[in-house]
Amino acid sequence: MLPSFNTRRSHPRSLKRKAQPAYCCGLSRRWALRLVIFLIATFLLSQHYLTPSTTSKDATRQEAFPELSVARAVSLNEMSSTRIPKIVHFIYGLRGPEPTLDLIHYLAIKSAHDVLKPDKILFHYHYMPVGDMFERARPMLTLRHVPMVTNIFGRPVAHFAHAADVVRLEALLEFGGIYMDLDLISLKPVDHLLENTFVMGQEGQDGSVGLCNAMIMARPNAPFLQRWYATYATFDNSAWNYHSVILPGKLAPHFSNEVTILNHTAYFWPLWDTNGLRTLYLEKTYDFANNLGTHIWESPANKHLMRDVTEREIMEVDTSLYCQLRPFLLDGKPDPRQGSCDILAHTTRNDKLIGQWPLDQKTDIGLKRMRANDISGNQVSGLIQSGEFTLDGLYLAGEANYLFLSLPTETHLDALTVSWWMKTETEKENGTALVIQTERAKLYVRTERVKTYSNNRRMPISLGLSTVILEDDWNWKAQADLEVHASPSPVNQDKRHHHFSLVLNGVSAAHVPPVVLYMDGYVIASSSRWRLPHHFDKKVRGVWFGSSEPEHSNYQDPWDTRPSLEAWYQDIRIWERSLSPQELRDVMLEHGPFANAAEQPEKGTPQNRPQWEEKGPPEAQSHGAEQQQDDINPDANALWSED
Repeated sequence: MLPSFNTRRSHPRSLKRKAQPAYCCGLSRRWALRLVIFLIATFLLSQHYLTPSTTSKDATRQEAFPELSVARAVSLNEMSSTRIPKIVHFIYGLRGPEPTLDLIHYLAIKSAHDVLKPDKILFHYHYMPVGDMFERARPMLTLRHVPMVTNIFGRPVAHFAHAADVVRLEALLEFGGIYMDLDLISLKPVDHLLENTFVMGQEGQDGSVGLCNAMIMARPNAPFLQRWYATYATFDNSAWNYHSVILPGKLAPHFSNEVTILNHTAYFWPLWDTNGLRTLYLEKTYDFANNLGTHIWESPANKHLMRDVTEREIMEVDTSLYCQLRPFLLDGKPDPRQGSCDILAHTTRNDKLIGQWPLDQKTDIGLKRMRANDISGNQVSGLIQSGEFTLDGLYLAGEANYLFLSLPTETHLDALTVSWWMKTETEKENGTALVIQTERAKLYVRTERVKTYSNNRRMPISLGLSTVILEDDWNWKAQADLEVHASPSPVNQDKRHHHFSLVLNGVSAAHVPPVVLYMDGYVIASSSRWRLPHHFDKKVRGVWFGSSEPEHSNYQDPWDTRPSLEAWYQDIRIWERSLSPQELRDVMLEHGPFANAAEQPEKGTPQNRPQWEEKGPPEAQSHGAEQQQDDINPDANALWSED
């Protein structure tokens, strides 16, 4: 603990007496001087121990790296403008002959044109682009041919992306203005920033990655821009983003009066990691309220999330990103599906139904990404990746195919019910029927081989529960203690749809388990011990069917199809509460074989369960009798099996 001072003791008692000789006044001055010195020392000591982050930053500022001396030694040319010109710069066509613009590139140009309202848009190219999108954008552009960059300060430049890094700095040194990558979408005007000298945005929270060069604002010959450009004398081809992102972040604290740094949310949030890409391309949860624009991370998103996206997909599928892109396609016209981009915190319905997705479209509309229609009134539509509508419902082929449902932002894992009809003929283990995902946990409903009687050659498969958790070291790990194995209730023997319900109840009475899985009105898996770590955020980030976001790879990697499931889905419903057994029974009787009253099963008569042979082996008959005990009883509070 730091020493404290009692200021009263610093004054001698003699101060209360009559005037003292002069030497006493000198003594008081000496004590006062000592007190001041001690207080200064105490303050400095406290700064050392109580504000380590400040000390750390100071140490970073003093860190020696070769580019710093280069930047300091630059003989600066005078700036030729008193503000940042309203000129937007794009660069394309450095990779090879006859490049084509994608729809996303066109929308980047269109958004800059409509939102920033620049005096002109300079389009720097080496190889002239071709194609419909370029012709569509061309009236908005002023074309400028640039030579191919092969070296800088005698250092070789081999990759077209590094060449583009150089071209943007040289263009800004000459013209000034606003440089943007062709996968950066403008959302708000930036006129309030144009009085600055040089502007960049943080990549990562608190600039943890650096300052991203996908957006740069600068006056011509801005001092920091000159210093940064000069450091390319140390350029290294093998360092992918060092000179473009990391280095400006390292230089900025040393020249803070020459740089205006924007918060990470200005342009580079959501980030390029798995959570960020899911937020952009799959969820409908982020409203961009704090963004001036958004970088949509073409490289990591292209393989599985963005490739070959069409105007129809952007208009039809409701995601955080597509809802921001849609106005640039509508050109001032109202969205034909009013309210489709509204972000809900909770369901608007009294019965707590979040969404109902019939999946009964009769024809395949031929899109790689399709909308799963929600008929609940909440407009919580889903995203279908590479699925196909058939007479049996939505078909997912067990490859990189899935249905993703984005739920209201405050949906909680402690009170949730998911109901769905599914048919599968697979013999695959660990196939993904369903996944409920939070920030740091995934609850899987997975296929599991079971030992039971079968009258055909297909290996019997049932459904069990498994949980994976994102550990503190940021690796996903399966939790053996949260595993709930399947009961011997095959789902793949009769080529029929079966009704499944997953009920989560983390806040109810002790006699109700926190997780129960039903099949056709029977409990097939449950656990009284299922709990996530108490400090985990239990808000649901999405629900997957057929496959899910891989845990051990990224979106730019080949899709891990090992856990994917071939299956047909119908009539999915999700509630923001835990349904009772009677309510589950009512839902089941609305659809499928039980939709007509004449076909409703009597209590304890599992008419929708697989019918093997009328007379199976004794163990099979015994198992059937045991399963009848788990039949949903309207009079029971809850029926479930112990672990």
